Amino acid sequence: MLIHDILGLDPGENVYFVEDSYAALKNNNLSLQYLENIQKDPDAHLEEVVDENDHLIGIILLSPGNEESPDERAVFTNIICSIHLPNDSSKRFSEIARNLKFNKTYRTDIRKFTEAVIEYYSYALVNRQLCENCINTKEPYEMVYIPGRNTRLKAIIEKYELHGEILEICCGNGMSTLPLHEMGYDPLAIDYDRCQICQGLEHNVLYPGRTLVLDATMLSEFFAEKSFDTIAGFMLGTIYSFNRGIWEKMISEAVKLLKPGGMILLTVNKKEEMEILYSALNKAHITGKMIDNTDEKGIYDQWLYVGTG
Repeated sequence: MLIHDILGLDPGENVYFVEDSYAALKNNNLSLQYLENIQKDPDAHLEEVVDENDHLIGIILLSPGNEESPDERAVFTNIICSIHLPNDSSKRFSEIARNLKFNKTYRTDIRKFTEAVIEYYSYALVNRQLCENCINTKEPYEMVYIPGRNTRLKAIIEKYELHGEILEICCGNGMSTLPLHEMGYDPLAIDYDRCQICQGLEHNVLYPGRTLVLDATMLSEFFAEKSFDTIAGFMLGTIYSFNRGIWEKMISEAVKLLKPGGMILLTVNKKEEMEILYSALNKAHITGKMIDNTDEKGIYDQWLYVGTG
């Protein structure tokens, strides 16, 4: 994994991030509890990770091994709780770090380290380290990835070409991400359903370093505003009047991340669903149009929205 590369470790060495999910890094509750105790231990073997600007972005606690168990490294990071401005958890993290003495320094860049964090949680999810008593088994590939849908979506993407840094919201199991990859795109894919994400990772349809379990109603808490050139979401839904508030929040959050002049491409099954999204996009000052893309099957990507910020 990338974290092993950054720390110069062999692939089999034990490295783990302390928090139990990527989203939990926003508050770092477990990390701060441990760090409060670690700062009181004069014998703790600590190492630091700094970025290209010499800012501390990671703390490593080395627990030396013995004949029965190998070395183990616990990783703490403040990169998520520092977006956009450092929150209280980030400030406390930095306060503790100033009181620590480090035995070694690793240098990397913020983008690579962030990818390493994302990749770690993807592999931890697939390896069932984040879900207690998981009973889900790997489904057959042909049951969840449909060639006809792949072809249909590719035709849409060819017509409305995506560009730049792409965020795919509500990616599910990667059924829509698959044609993006096959066409040479490399989106950052997110979804709140960790079982769907796990399925996509198991089939190598979703990429570990580019996939996150994340709530799309909280996007601006985890990404800098105006950081994506394209926001995409395919077969969003199901969207009803009773849950429109959630979808309006998702749209509002997604628009915050769109660069000026950036593109939004969305698809749904029903016109009524698209009308709700269209209204939300208008309120968010996105200029775009609804497009009737219906066919006789009436299943996938029947209505489109194409707009610019």
